[in-house]
Amino acid sequence: MAGENLDNHVDVKNILLEMGTYFQVQDDCLDCFGDPEIIGTDIEDFKCSWLVVKGMEICNEEKKKLLHENYGKPDPANEAQVKALYNDLNLQGVFADYESKTYEKLITSIEDHPSKAVLKSFLAKIYKRQK
Repeated sequence: MAGENLDNHVDVKNILLEMGTYFQVQDDCLDCFGDPEIIGTDIEDFKCSWLVVKGMEICNEEKKKLLHENYGKPDPANEAQVKALYNDLNLQGVFADYESKTYEKLITSIEDHPSKAVLKSFLAKIYKRQK
């Protein structure tokens, strides 16, 4: 590492952390809205997913109450209530906006990096994945 620019290592760390966050947010959305054959259990398991956090940020008091009453319950009716609330809040659209902005931010960060080919390859593997 003698003679290397250490700023490049900091930059790649920041890029990879941003990619990791994007991957997790994407995973939370796929867990709820993805293929019904492989859908997860974040809602019934009371996980602190991006969807519930974002939902709590943007919903009014009445909807927060509905979320509190139904989130983390094993009954499919409660899960359906939460998913209906997510749809009312257009969380898929909120995610699409987040995804687009994050992708553009990552591409901009990657463009000037010496390891851009590898970083672009990583991003291509996760961008708009379906599983």
